[in-house]
Amino acid sequence: MTPEALTAALQEKALALGFDKVAIAGAAPPERDRAALAAWLAEDRHATMAWMARASDKRSSPETLLPGCRYVVSVAMNYATAGEPPARKARVARYAQGRDYHRVMGEKLKDLAAWLVETTGADARTFVDTGPVLERAFAESSGLGWIGKNANLLTRDMGSWLLLGELLTSADLVASRGPHQEFCGTCTACLEACPTHAIVEAGVVDANRCISYWTIEHRGAIPEERRPDLDDWIFGCDVCQDVCPWNISFSQPGSGLFRHREELNGLDAEEILGLDEAEFRRRYSGTALMRAKWEGMRRNACIVLGNRRDPAALPALRRALEDGDPVVREHARWAIERIGT
Repeated sequence: MTPEALTAALQEKALALGFDKVAIAGAAPPERDRAALAAWLAEDRHATMAWMARASDKRSSPETLLPGCRYVVSVAMNYATAGEPPARKARVARYAQGRDYHRVMGEKLKDLAAWLVETTGADARTFVDTGPVLERAFAESSGLGWIGKNANLLTRDMGSWLLLGELLTSADLVASRGPHQEFCGTCTACLEACPTHAIVEAGVVDANRCISYWTIEHRGAIPEERRPDLDDWIFGCDVCQDVCPWNISFSQPGSGLFRHREELNGLDAEEILGLDEAEFRRRYSGTALMRAKWEGMRRNACIVLGNRRDPAALPALRRALEDGDPVVREHARWAIERIGT
């Protein structure tokens, strides 16, 4: 099979498996993005995410992950959903409103890699946000989209509601059209709308200010000065994407691999606060909410309730004062004081 025929067959296979987009880039390290990552780490923009600094050289060099790697195949899954969360529900980032994308995309990517290995005998390795790969950089290099000012990959036909995965391979393929043109122009909607001013410059997000970081990745207590900024976000944040003109004008609800679960469109913060660990796992195992863990979700629930300042939440918060987790107790105490003022 010629490289051209193999590339066409690979792309056809990826779309048949349910991916919404697929494009191919050469495995040459993207120097611009390598330098940007080094600067981001040097400025401590990664907060407590120490794993971002480990093996940082591997992120821009696929050869270190798969010896002999020649191409990076980028696939994308549209996870857009329609509608706002019901009134009085704590907000959940859209990507978490279904089955965990690591599993959904990971299984399909492994199927794609198995097909490629069987067809060509070449080596292949897959990643879905689980390895040191500069996924947006390679997706941009492939022509799949461009990195917007909100640091998300943007496309003209689907906006930025896309989850990315990569297949590294030594197979002989043909790269796609090349780096995508940038279409953000003079728009600064995302920078202006970010509630915590976490987008410190075009394409650069400071995790130390980011709602998604605090509600998902951070472990332990959240600094008091940060809590009001979280508003009613219990897991993640979508503000910079909600205001993006490309999403407003062109995104459509996904119909492929992502399956929206209505009960995850918004969460009852009081209910989350009252769940024991077994019940939390029963309800949310297999979803992205597990990333924040039971402890983190109850901590976040306290902050949401405190920010709402609704006296009706006081009984639940007072019960949480007897919780076995000191972090939950401290956040419940803060929420009670905030409601009282």
